[in-house]
Amino acid sequence: MKLKGGRAYFGQAVGILLFDGRRYPMAPGDVGNASTYGFPVRLKVVPGLIDCPSPPAAWVGGKPPREVELLVAAARELEADGVRAIVTCCGFFSVVQDALAQAVRVPVFTSPLLLVPILHRMFGGREIGILTASKRLLVEGYLRAAGIGPDHRVAIAGLDESSEFNATHMGGTRIEMDVARLRDEVVAIAASLARDRPDLAAIVLECSSLPTFAADIQAATGLPVFDYVGFVEFVYRSVVQRRYDGFV
Repeated sequence: MKLKGGRAYFGQAVGILLFDGRRYPMAPGDVGNASTYGFPVRLKVVPGLIDCPSPPAAWVGGKPPREVELLVAAARELEADGVRAIVTCCGFFSVVQDALAQAVRVPVFTSPLLLVPILHRMFGGREIGILTASKRLLVEGYLRAAGIGPDHRVAIAGLDESSEFNATHMGGTRIEMDVARLRDEVVAIAASLARDRPDLAAIVLECSSLPTFAADIQAATGLPVFDYVGFVEFVYRSVVQRRYDGFV
């Protein structure tokens, strides 16, 4: 067997693009916590990236904002580092899916929102719940960028009323997080969504911090729960296939 060198990093199949300057805790289960995964990942802070890009409809003169340029440059660096797939740290990055996918030759997955059209077909057109960091901020442009159209039935609930989440995220500056309290708040919001929408087929967790609580959400609602980490694992499996041993 012959191996080719020429780069600094090896054995990290999935690269993860992170915000710059964020200091909130990332619990196990968070997309940005390396211990979340059963395989090595390449974490990359994008210098100067402090916020998500706005939806394309708000781009002045149709020109992508600076955040898109920063993400494209960082994705190309990850590809040069040898990663086989690239993901991002926030579901609101649905608006850069096409830009990043066109900039590199490896698979790119920017948001769990991309799953919604697939799930809509999986569940025969039934309503899909979306649990997001902020219902107020998840405007139509982020949904459309993920391929979610008027014909897709969705019910959205946000963490806007979660005091613990907003103390550390969404502009909050506290760097300590009470995980048990946040779990209670997140589960209560998800359970309320399920009660209010009895025909709900499944819940998609948009936020990269929410997979930490996916099992709790499922226990409280009894629904299938789809999250960021589940699809990162799916992507990993596609670029690092396993060989099968067994018997017949």
